Amino acid sequence: MIVVPALAPASDLYRSAGFTVVPGGRHDVIPTENALIAFEDRTYLELIALRDDEARASLQLRASRPGWSAELRSGSAVGRRFYPRLTGEPGTSDFVIAVRGIERLAAEARRRGFAMTGPTTLSRERHDGARLEMALVLPESPVLPFFIEDRTPRELRVPGGEQARHANGALGIAEIRVRAESVPTATLAYAELFDAAPRALEGGRAQLVVGGVRVVLESGAPEGACGVTLKGASDLPPELLAHGLTTAPEA
Repeated sequence: MIVVPALAPASDLYRSAGFTVVPGGRHDVIPTENALIAFEDRTYLELIALRDDEARASLQLRASRPGWSAELRSGSAVGRRFYPRLTGEPGTSDFVIAVRGIERLAAEARRRGFAMTGPTTLSRERHDGARLEMALVLPESPVLPFFIEDRTPRELRVPGGEQARHANGALGIAEIRVRAESVPTATLAYAELFDAAPRALEGGRAQLVVGGVRVVLESGAPEGACGVTLKGASDLPPELLAHGLTTAPEA
């Protein structure tokens, strides 16, 4: 999930870098709109923005007030997850894993001691009027990804075919980088939640493989996803590097 200040110019920027950008639509629970960059390996990037100047001004004003933290705690789980990211710096800010049987996943995660909210329903209306529904499970920890299960067919939500091919050669996501205040604590959480075997990297970092994608945990703040490495893409412009995107030559 890549937060951008406004969707239309960001979509143009990514198109100019050789990506096929497909308009998404508008969400119902939070005042956002999105566009998708889908890949042949079934991963995708989501460009997401507050959908108008009024929504941006209102949320920024609320975030600047002393009671913002209390407002988040008393509001919806979706707002708690996404509003801090939407009011933060542009760039890679979260990631999501698609699952089947999301109720079972939530129950098992709670059994293992992880605080989770949901499943909760989120809808998006496409520009052609089609309404898409999905269920989300949202961990309390910002270090962990959230989870999604489509209630309407996935192909209506995530583009495929020619819309998943890109002039710059991008084939998919190889790695996601995640900041954590404590890398050892975050590594243990990932290992427990995903039954994944961690590997120590230089610089105090750690790596696990989740759903076929490398997740690299590094020390820093704010906690959460901060970067993505793409497979096969050619060199990217500085504006996209500033969003946390890098490339790898592997197929």
